[in-house]
Order: sequence, then C-alpha cells, then structure tokens
Amino acid sequence: MGIAALFKQTAQKLPDKVAIEFEEKRVTFKEIDLQGNRVANAFQSIGIVKGERVAQYMSNSLELVYSLVGNFKNGSIVVPMNINFKEQEIHHILHDSGAKAIITDKERLPIVKNIHDKLPELKHIILVNGNEDGNHNFTDLIKNASDKEPNNLIKDEDSSIIFYTSGTTGKPKGAVLNQTNVTSNLKALEQTWKWTKDDVFLLTLPLYHIHGIGVALCGSLSVGNFTILKKKFVDEEVLETISKRKVTLFMGVPTMYFKLLEVEGLEKYDLSSMRLFVSGSAPLSRDLF
Repeated sequence: MGIAALFKQTAQKLPDKVAIEFEEKRVTFKEIDLQGNRVANAFQSIGIVKGERVAQYMSNSLELVYSLVGNFKNGSIVVPMNINFKEQEIHHILHDSGAKAIITDKERLPIVKNIHDKLPELKHIILVNGNEDGNHNFTDLIKNASDKEPNNLIKDEDSSIIFYTSGTTGKPKGAVLNQTNVTSNLKALEQTWKWTKDDVFLLTLPLYHIHGIGVALCGSLSVGNFTILKKKFVDEEVLETISKRKVTLFMGVPTMYFKLLEVEGLEKYDLSSMRLFVSGSAPLSRDLF
C-alpha cells in the first residue's frame, strides 16, 4: 500500500475527526484528503507529473501539509528543504534533485528568485502567502482544481520523498525513499510506540526534517490521532499546551528537552496526561535522559 492510500484509509475511517489544529484553524481528515486531491490535480494541470520533483521550502503550515499529501497522491517526489538554508545550499539541492517546482513563502522567495536563472529545470515557483508576478499563488492554484481522487497508479517501489543528508563529509546527498520505505516505517512505529488514534499529539518539530515530516506528520496522518501543530518550538508554550490540552505524545530533539528542563517553575505544569516523549535526530545523553 502506498503512502497516499494509507492516508486515504484513515480519512475514510475518520472523515469528520479533526486531524490538525494550526493557529486557531482546525481541519478534518476528510478536508486534508480533499485538499490533497486538489493539489494533485492542480499540479497535473501545470504539467507536474508522476516522478517529477517538487521542493518544499517553507515553515510549518497547513499549506505544507496539503502539498505533502498532494504530492503523494500525484506521484511527484517531495524534496523538503531546511528553511534556514541560504542560496548556496538551496541551489545545490534544487540543482541536484532536478526539481521542476518549488513551494515557498514570502520570507524565502528572494533567495529562490536570486538563483532561479541558474536552474533551467525549475519551471514553477508556487507562493503560499501572497502574489508575485510570474509565480503561482498556492491558494489560487488549487481553488478551482477538482477534489476528485486523481487517477494515478502508484507502485510500492516508486520514489516518494528525497531527504538530503547533513553533508558532514561534503555536499548534502539526496537519500531517496520509496513508498514502502515510508509506509513500513510508519507501521513499525505505530506498533512500537503503541501509537493510536486516541493520542493527542503536540508537533513542534520543523516539517523539513525526516523526524518532523517523515515520522511525526506522516505518522499522525496514518494513525489518525489529533495533532496540535505549531509553527515552531517555544519551551513554555509546549509545557502550557501539554497541561491545558491533555497532550499524550510529544516528539523532540535533545536540545528541546534541555530547554524544557530549564524552564523556571517547571513543577507547576501538569504533565500527567503524557504517555510518551520521543527523542531523536541527535544523541540523547544519559544525564539529559
């Protein structure tokens, strides 16, 4: 079963359940499924087809979620990019991956525009928050697209997402994951972590890293839990949210946990609802654990 089919299965089981809350906006699994259809059909209308690369260079948002699901439905390959990268790193990834399109935001558009002329394969710049001459507006692009399921045959061995390494021994290298690489990982984590639709998940990881997008976001859309998505990690806000919203699941990196332990008056927050804290992306020291 492909990633899109796995998400579709969840949307059919839990159509009216709120999947994600982001900045006061709440969307159901059915709404995410339909928006994913619109993205896939809109992409096809501008010539983005199965197997072509679509880069994502933007901060956490619902548009990023819709783009991810839409790419999986379209069979186009997602290329997440670190929002802190500048021109040199972004040029390398876009050139190396041969990305045909990039979805970005106003904050990062100047970087993309500065290198666009050096990237002949990059045909489309899609902006999620605003309009610029010569670029597509994400909302306008998908607004009139069909919400019918796109007719794409996606096989288990088809590529789904390319994560670029940190480049510690040279330039970052694209690690290609196929459909089964992702879905088998999600099933393993679901079983190991006893991850269920009843979990209340607080997601503050950046949705460009494998931890944030490949594990946390994809996992929640597969399992069917309620996710509170934040634009970024803020230590006191995390503790307040866990306490007030009865969060059961949180995923972070060691630095986040260090910051949480440093919050003044930590003992005043009620964390008794928590079922599981996950640490990844870097070594967790014995002392911090």
